[in-house]
Amino acid sequence: MPVDPATTRASRTPSDSAGAVAPLGPMGVAAVRAHFPALKRKQGGRSYVYLDGPGGTQVPQGTIEATAEYLRHSNANHGGAFATSEESDALLSRAHAAAADFLGAEPHEVVFGQNMTTLTFAVSRALGRTVSAGDEIVVTRLDHDANVAPWLALEEERGAVVRWVEIRPEDCTLDLGSLERAIGRRTKVVAVGMASNAVGTINPIERIVAMARAAGAITYVDAVHAAPHMALDVASLGADFVVCSPYKFFGPHLGLLYGRGDLLERLASYKVRPAPDEPPGKWETGTLPGEALAGLLGTFEYLEWLGEKYGGSAAGRTGPEAGSASRQDRLRGAMAVIRSTERVLARRALAALGDVPGLKLRGIADPDRLDERVPTFAFTMSGRTPREVAAELGRQGIAAWDGDFYAWELIRALGLAGSGGLVRVGLVHYNTTADVDQLVEVLLGIARTRSRESRLLRSHPQRRPQDG
Repeated sequence: MPVDPATTRASRTPSDSAGAVAPLGPMGVAAVRAHFPALKRKQGGRSYVYLDGPGGTQVPQGTIEATAEYLRHSNANHGGAFATSEESDALLSRAHAAAADFLGAEPHEVVFGQNMTTLTFAVSRALGRTVSAGDEIVVTRLDHDANVAPWLALEEERGAVVRWVEIRPEDCTLDLGSLERAIGRRTKVVAVGMASNAVGTINPIERIVAMARAAGAITYVDAVHAAPHMALDVASLGADFVVCSPYKFFGPHLGLLYGRGDLLERLASYKVRPAPDEPPGKWETGTLPGEALAGLLGTFEYLEWLGEKYGGSAAGRTGPEAGSASRQDRLRGAMAVIRSTERVLARRALAALGDVPGLKLRGIADPDRLDERVPTFAFTMSGRTPREVAAELGRQGIAAWDGDFYAWELIRALGLAGSGGLVRVGLVHYNTTADVDQLVEVLLGIARTRSRESRLLRSHPQRRPQDG
């Protein structure tokens, strides 16, 4: 039966408890920003505005200190019978346990790697050993290419058939009817993003997982762009694999993978012979960066502080009981207050961007559908290339991205590959309404300049060469 998009909005987004938590007020925002040294940067006498979070967020002071402390005192390889090596071994164990709480998993189901892309190629190669010619893999045109290219490789290497899920261009959401048609009896893997890194769309992961499971397929979920904005609970998502990147959620450069325990155990990983035969070690190729793992623990400590101080009700504990919450409770409380705070910023941004002449927003623009997106906004401006707009923002002290952001298929589906793609700005919980206002001020200036240029051209048209 075809899927009617108008009937699916209630099930479009993963479960979200942010509604129970108040957004940060002015004092809370100030307290949060005090944790991030980078936010003290100035340009032209004004605060530098970091709207480049979709490519990597800033990190709290605790992350910086934990990284430096490890390098100062415990820097060593693993498996030795001496103090610094034993400390590094203990650090790795603590990192697995903390990341498991962040994901709602068990420590042996958590795998660290260089980044999401590297981990995805590792899993796709392992799953490829189980794929026969004619087996089908489902990918989407909304995804980052790191959750597309590793699966396309199996088409060439194993004879797999790739099925594409199309988008609805009017709001950059997945065409769920296309998804339903793509999944069949020969589907082996469904690879899908939890949130679009380009336009902010949140996909209905629980529903997609159920469709894949009904066909006996494995689901591989790219949660890189969801992780900074909302809680990840792999148990409720039901996916077989969920992957994210700590450097996108206020941590160091690392990749972080959840894999269902029996799959990590059963699948043959590509590894050196002396490496462990059990997960997670069999998947953690080479020596992991201890300083990055230490920094990640610093990030989790920051999120615990945020959850304990401002997200107690999301953890089911308020008042004196808030201090008795578990680490997982505190982490989920942090993500709930982040989600609630970002809604305020997103609503302001949608309204303000809509007032900029010549600006065309791609993605969900309806403020009544904020539950279906994260506060990442991508747009074009009339008469200016995305690079020209991003460069002017940069000159005015605003960090913003332009291009395709590795959302290679999406930019082509929108017909923007030949014109420079999109401008992208992303808000996170340490951003402020003043950041939004400063962004819109510059964009209005760009629009006014373009308007003056257009009037000038109409008044003094350039002489055109004669035909022939």
